[in-house]
Amino acid sequence: MAIESIPAGTTDVPIVIFSFDRPDYLETLCRGLAAQAQLRPDPARVHLMQDGAVSPRTGRRHGDPALIARSIAVFRAHFPDGHVHAAEHNLGIAENILRGQALVFETLGAPLGYFFEDDLEPGPFYLAALEAVRRATEPFADRVGLFAAYGDHRARPPGPQVGFRPLGHHWAFGLRRDAWRRIQAWLPDWWEEIRRNDYRARNKRRLLELWRSRRVARDAATQDAATELACADLGLARIGTDVCFGRYIGQEGQHFSPGIFRKLGFEGASWAEGDHFTFGPLTAAQVDRIAARAFAMHAAFRQDGLEQAIATMDAERDDPDRLATEAEIRALWHLLLDRREVPAPYLARHAGRSTIRAVRREIVRRSEFERSTAP
Repeated sequence: MAIESIPAGTTDVPIVIFSFDRPDYLETLCRGLAAQAQLRPDPARVHLMQDGAVSPRTGRRHGDPALIARSIAVFRAHFPDGHVHAAEHNLGIAENILRGQALVFETLGAPLGYFFEDDLEPGPFYLAALEAVRRATEPFADRVGLFAAYGDHRARPPGPQVGFRPLGHHWAFGLRRDAWRRIQAWLPDWWEEIRRNDYRARNKRRLLELWRSRRVARDAATQDAATELACADLGLARIGTDVCFGRYIGQEGQHFSPGIFRKLGFEGASWAEGDHFTFGPLTAAQVDRIAARAFAMHAAFRQDGLEQAIATMDAERDDPDRLATEAEIRALWHLLLDRREVPAPYLARHAGRSTIRAVRREIVRRSEFERSTAP
């Protein structure tokens, strides 16, 4: 068998797949999971967290219902005994991931889950490699956050020896329940801010400001960045393999484009070919070193880079979630509706009470705005 010490068979770990509107990527992921050569998924323990199309907050359509339907059909074709959890509305990446993790750790009561975004193509031994990392980290479970096996895509060591390295992105990872609970306990104010708007419209300025109350920071406000910072501050090492057992395929997405994909070296990346891989030992010193390096890096940015990042944003744009003043409302009515006077009840209802974002949204939905901007 390819991964030494991992018996062939079926894993009893729940597998969760996060999906939105990229059925072609999902097809690649599901085909790879269904074709695992050493450790196979249990078809009855595979779950699709399918996000919806329309925001319940704004009514904006973020996805194509036809692509969402195709995604569900793709999953069912590969895992007819699996479970589809289709969201009624668009949740956004962060909420969709959270509900998948809550499903595993709270609803199912599992101590461990394997989580896959739809843009990671697993090689034939990915689950076996993930299980090997799980076993290697078990003695240090209270000091390990996320772990994965897609490796160093730039160096791409061929094996057969497999070592360990700090984990970068969160594409196809294992996570234990205790670590998840600690991470979530670190994030309540982040969730409060995220839920003010659709995830795609998240207020990066306000999210960066949250890091002022932390020992660590990043110039990023995504779900992955928040999880990374939580792990760093909590001393939870994020661990990956150096050998690649899967490859990232997400050229198109919310955070990637073909240009970024090429720039970061993912074009042409592949998993290691071989029929035998041996995982080296993972030591407490390695785990502590990986965790300490992450903390030091993010603590340094908190100390030396965060205020400059916030100041740069402030110099470029204002906060869309600030409360609208009477003068700003009057200016918006004049600019967008050509109205010189604003009804007094409207001013009383919104001035100092509603955000600029909310007032703008309300104005552009008015029929007179549509009339004034129609061709």
